[in-house]
Amino acid sequence: MSEKKLTICLPTYNRYKFIKNQLAFFNNEFIKNTSLNERVEVLVADNASSDNTAEFLTQYKKENNFFNYVINPKNLGLVGNIVNLLNLAKSEYVWFVSDDDELNPGVVQRVVEIMDNHNNPEFIFLNFLVFGKKNFTGKCGLREDSKQAAMEVYREDYGSLILMTACIHKKNNLLEIKDNVMFNSLSAPLLYSFYSCTKGSIYLTNESWLNYRHGGASYASFKTVSKLKFEEFIPILESLPTFGYDKKEVRKTIKTFFKKQSHAHFLYNFINFPKSFRLYKYYTLKTVFKFPVNILSYLRKG
Repeated sequence: MSEKKLTICLPTYNRYKFIKNQLAFFNNEFIKNTSLNERVEVLVADNASSDNTAEFLTQYKKENNFFNYVINPKNLGLVGNIVNLLNLAKSEYVWFVSDDDELNPGVVQRVVEIMDNHNNPEFIFLNFLVFGKKNFTGKCGLREDSKQAAMEVYREDYGSLILMTACIHKKNNLLEIKDNVMFNSLSAPLLYSFYSCTKGSIYLTNESWLNYRHGGASYASFKTVSKLKFEEFIPILESLPTFGYDKKEVRKTIKTFFKKQSHAHFLYNFINFPKSFRLYKYYTLKTVFKFPVNILSYLRKG
C-alpha cells in the first residue's frame, strides 16, 4: 500500500451485510470525487469471520480497487483488530469506522478539506445525530484550547469521544501511548481521543456527518456497558491530569458524568458494589436530585 494522507480503517466480524453496505458507501464517495484516490485509502480487517465476509471481500476486491483488505488468522477481539489496523495503516491520519454507522455523503471530502485548510489538526471530531438531535452544540471549528474542548464534548455526552467513527487521529499520536494500560481495553477509543487532544489544535465540525445507531454496538449489553462506564471510563478520566489536563476541570467533568448517569450507577451497585462505593465521592446534591429524572428518562427510552 502506498502512503496516503488518510486511512479509513474498517474492522468487521460476522457482519457481512453491514460491511457490504459500508464499502458501497465509500465506493460511491470515491466515484463522485476521483481525486480522493490520491489522498485516501480504505482498509478492511476481517476478524476471522465465520460467515461469508471473507468470500465477499475477495470477490468485491476483484470488481473494485478502491480498497484493500486483510483476513486475520484468528479473532483478535474488537480493539485488537483496531490496533491491527493502526499498525497496518501507512498514512498520517487514521479513521476507525464502524461497519454499521450511517455516514452522510461528502464526508470523506470534508475530512480532507479540514486537514488541508486548517494546518493538519491533531484530532478531528465529526459531529453526529443521536435520537435526531445534534450531539455537540458547543463551540465548533478550529479549537486551540483542545483539552478544554475535549472536556466540553465529554460533559455534553459521555459517548462522543468513544464513538470511533466520529474521531479521526494522527497515527503517530496513538502509537505514543501504545504501552498505556488502557490502550488495548474496550474503552481504548476514549483514551485515544483524550490523548490526541493534548497534542495541539483540534477541529470540531458544526455540521453533523453521521447518525449514531443507539444500541447497535456488538458489546451493548447492560453489564458490559456498566463495566465500561464505571470500571474503565472513570479510571481514564482520573488519569487525565498526567496528560496535562486541569485537575479541577477533570473533577468537574466526572461530577457531571455522575449527575447524568446516576441511574446507571445505581444499577451498577448490583454488579460490583465495592468498586461502585468508592465512586460516591463524586456525588453532589444535584446528582441526588437528578436521579428520579434520569430513571424516568431511562425507562421511556427502554
